[in-house]
Amino acid sequence: MHFLQRTLLTTSLLALALQAKPQAMGNLMYETNSRMFFQQAEQTVKATIQGNMLVLEVNAMMNMRADNYLAIFNISQLGQSAEEADSLMNERVSSFVRRVKKDGVKESDVFTDMLSFIPVYEIETTRKLFSRSYQEVPAGFEIQKNIHVRFSDARVLDKLVTAAAKEEIYDLVKVDFFVDQQSSCYDTLRIFATKLMEQKLTNFEKLGLKVEESHRTGAEKNGAYFPLDRYTAYQSRTQSSLNSKRKGQVVNDVRKSNTLFYNKVPYGNFDIVLHADITEPPVQYTYNLTIQCQLPEAFPKKDVKEIIKYLWITEKGEVKPLAIGG
Repeated sequence: MHFLQRTLLTTSLLALALQAKPQAMGNLMYETNSRMFFQQAEQTVKATIQGNMLVLEVNAMMNMRADNYLAIFNISQLGQSAEEADSLMNERVSSFVRRVKKDGVKESDVFTDMLSFIPVYEIETTRKLFSRSYQEVPAGFEIQKNIHVRFSDARVLDKLVTAAAKEEIYDLVKVDFFVDQQSSCYDTLRIFATKLMEQKLTNFEKLGLKVEESHRTGAEKNGAYFPLDRYTAYQSRTQSSLNSKRKGQVVNDVRKSNTLFYNKVPYGNFDIVLHADITEPPVQYTYNLTIQCQLPEAFPKKDVKEIIKYLWITEKGEVKPLAIGG
């Protein structure tokens, strides 16, 4: 009886553990086709040796909050005449600019980019005695523009979208991120990576490798990952009610919505990660330092001198050395 109770208790705890696992990992764990892709790093950390060649790498990363942002909205306007379309467009753009100025955006930070100004045609049916023809006739004009808005606080974007919606502007094309001191980010990564590389070389020297006597060559590589490139498609998870299934009712599953989420470059294979704790999607700068050390031979070859002796065999069969040359 006690054994049965212990078995049931163990089974219950195991079931609870399995149920608790998704709470820590999130619904992304159900995406079996792409879960491994999300977890793999962009580069691998290497410390390998082949023959007398020692290869060391340091991978460093820095998360940087953008200093400025650029939001691009698309706006389209129809009118029965060119003057009407242009007037309505200017009125909507001017009203949008007035609204965003209240949110702290300067008028100089808003730029309107003209895309197209074209006539719009409709199909008119012409009936004849024995036939019917279709002909395009002018119906009006269409203007398309992009509105570029620069801002420095990421939280302002919500207010910009609200202001745009009030002017019937619903298409937010994209948001660009800008970091003012990009070169300083790489300089900082280079300093940290170089210091760690020196420590690695010292450690291998302590292990008995003659690193100090080696011939070294080096290379570096850097890169940047912007949030726009790191958003990944994701499908939400839903499950039908168990009570409905037990009653034998026909259940029409709710459409699972497709969405996106920010998927940062994983930290797993980086030696150094600066500003690792993030909330706002950052710009991720990476730096790779590679050193190749050609180690001296462990057992150096001894110099071999070529010795040539000349011998003279006399008529009596005696062997005598013969000195030739100086």
